[in-house]
Amino acid sequence: MIYECVNCGLTSPVKMGKCHKCNEWNCFEEKKESKKNKLKLLVSNKLSDLKTVSNEQIESSIIEMDRVLGGGFTVGSTILLGGEPGIGKSTLALQLAANLSNSNSVLYVSAEESISQINLRSKRLGITYNNLFILNDASIDQILLQIEDSKPNIMIIDSIHALTSNDLDSPLGSISHLKTSSQTLSEYCKKNSVILVLICHITKDGTIAGPKTLEHLVDTVLYFDQIESDELRILRTTKNRFGPTNEIGIFKMTEKGLVEVSESSNIFISDSSNSYPGTAISSTFEGSRSILIEIQSLVSAPSQSYGKRYSNGIEINRINMLIAILEKFSKITFNDKDIFINVSKGVKVKDPSVDLAIIAALLSSFKDLTIPTDNVFIGEVGLGGEVKTVTKIEKRIKEFERMGFKKCYISSQSLAQSKDLQRYSSNQMKLISIKNINELNQHIGEVE
Repeated sequence: MIYECVNCGLTSPVKMGKCHKCNEWNCFEEKKESKKNKLKLLVSNKLSDLKTVSNEQIESSIIEMDRVLGGGFTVGSTILLGGEPGIGKSTLALQLAANLSNSNSVLYVSAEESISQINLRSKRLGITYNNLFILNDASIDQILLQIEDSKPNIMIIDSIHALTSNDLDSPLGSISHLKTSSQTLSEYCKKNSVILVLICHITKDGTIAGPKTLEHLVDTVLYFDQIESDELRILRTTKNRFGPTNEIGIFKMTEKGLVEVSESSNIFISDSSNSYPGTAISSTFEGSRSILIEIQSLVSAPSQSYGKRYSNGIEINRINMLIAILEKFSKITFNDKDIFINVSKGVKVKDPSVDLAIIAALLSSFKDLTIPTDNVFIGEVGLGGEVKTVTKIEKRIKEFERMGFKKCYISSQSLAQSKDLQRYSSNQMKLISIKNINELNQHIGEVE
């Protein structure tokens, strides 16, 4: 008898409580011997002989949702939607079901909430039922039977962790239970060209609850995030077989449900027009949209015998690297200082194009000098202190100009490589080229 870890595939002659490879608990199950069936030789096809089949997509009329999916829901696809408890997954799912039901038959399966709860939410959201059918049952067998009868175009499961089956002996919500439930529904929907949306829970680490193979079973994985305690919600994708993986959808939670945010350029910067030391504005790209972000820094005397570093929204290793570059080439000592870096409104940024803004914010706080609110900084900083060019620089500058900024600090490489920037002339905004951080230091002011 052989036991296998359902999470990583490790085998053992005895059933272990904890897998020493993936560190998961209670994940070993008996591995059943596969029965050899008579195989029939299949004819393989040349890649050049295959016909291109266009994937039909259905728009949801929720622009932010369609943007993330790459245009809409692909027929026969399976979408996994995860998020923290109370963030609004069920609200989004019900609004989505109502929109899709205007031109499609939609089956909404509620495995956790009662019919009365759904009815109260639908009245609060102002949802009218067209071709939207509600099934309050957690049995997979009953769900499949309902699909055979109503034949919907789209099915939404809320949530996959609550489903049960007479054929499964594993505990409810276990890893094997989740895998079997997802695979059974996904295979059926693919064969019958039904769009399947699975609502799922996430762990304390913010990942989909269950093994990574659960994400491999579906076509698209979406995460619904909250911006700290704000009303803003971010919908982003980590996997998409039918579209991009770098687009984001932005919503605002209101009393009447989720409202799309179409103008997203300046929602992540402070509303105050008063400037103060340690603040610099930059830009990051999320898919096709340019978003302005505000970098805040505080350089102060240490509370201990040595300085400490803290970063919220930007990886701490990158902050340490930029501080080391600034110390080496600007002759400024930060070892005896506490340094705090924060991205306004809890946004997480991975784009290196904000490096120049981080350096500017550090210099501003260190010198206690205020950067004017109409100045912006865009550029990646190299280990030699040089300022590098960034992608989509022309689009970023146009967005800065549209938002009313007067000065834009960019890399001299960007100005030399872009013919559009060389021809750029505007009475509203001035471009200032920077070769290295020493030039930036001079622009902000001499070190005291």
